[in-house]
Amino acid sequence: MMDAKKIKRKKIDERTFWSGMIVVWLSILMFTPLFIFIFIRQSQGLSPAEFAMPDMNMAQMGVYWSYPILQASGIIALFWSYLSVLLGLMTSSKGIKWLPIKKAKINSLHRQISLLVIGMILVHAVATSFNNMGDSFITSFIPWQAPWEGGNFSYNLGIFGFYLAILLGPTFYLRSKLSTKAWLFAHRFTLLIYILSLWHTLVLGTNISYYSWVEPFIWILQIPLLLLLIRRLLKSSISKKKYTKNGYFWNRIIRYGMVGLCGGAIIIVFIIILTGNTGFLSMT
Repeated sequence: MMDAKKIKRKKIDERTFWSGMIVVWLSILMFTPLFIFIFIRQSQGLSPAEFAMPDMNMAQMGVYWSYPILQASGIIALFWSYLSVLLGLMTSSKGIKWLPIKKAKINSLHRQISLLVIGMILVHAVATSFNNMGDSFITSFIPWQAPWEGGNFSYNLGIFGFYLAILLGPTFYLRSKLSTKAWLFAHRFTLLIYILSLWHTLVLGTNISYYSWVEPFIWILQIPLLLLLIRRLLKSSISKKKYTKNGYFWNRIIRYGMVGLCGGAIIIVFIIILTGNTGFLSMT
């Protein structure tokens, strides 16, 4: 019996390892061409950063060599963060029946992607420290230390998102030391990491604000997440759980209130897109 369990566990570990390697290699394949594209455009003086900050002469690649790294890593981190949230919401209740992947495999990918996001955010922060634009490890990792006036809020969004990811990302591997209730409660805040990262990107991302189609596309992508969150809240609110009378009442109030907020957010997203105000958060 023990041998059978060990063999089964070994097979699971092997599948987890190879799926993790696939995620890593996909990230490398995505990062490399994106980095090369940004590097070439910047070296030719044609990058969005050059147009946004003409006095910096960003085409000096010997000085601003880390800028393509921080931009590419930030974009990749946001992409995988979105995918992680999407997978998490899709499998949070009964999963999506039409998806040709088992729920266990999706959960495994969800965990591996979460760790990858932490790694990409770390690369982004370190590259920012070497961008020769007034940044350092202090401005990249310590809140309220932005190198320019008015930058604290946008910097803090990224910094707090990074530390929250470090705190919550590995909690799955500590489940044996945490109660299930505590782990599930902590895991709910992972959505906040994505919100902070997205907000940080929309405020500071020069590539995001330069190309006219990118910001509307990003806003549109939030609608599926909001719909899945509504689905999760509605399904959870009608599930049979043990509540006190008051507890059950307030649980329903909170959940339906959040459903209303998500519905309102979808309407706001449509208004933002239709009125052409998708770049209202951008500082560049």
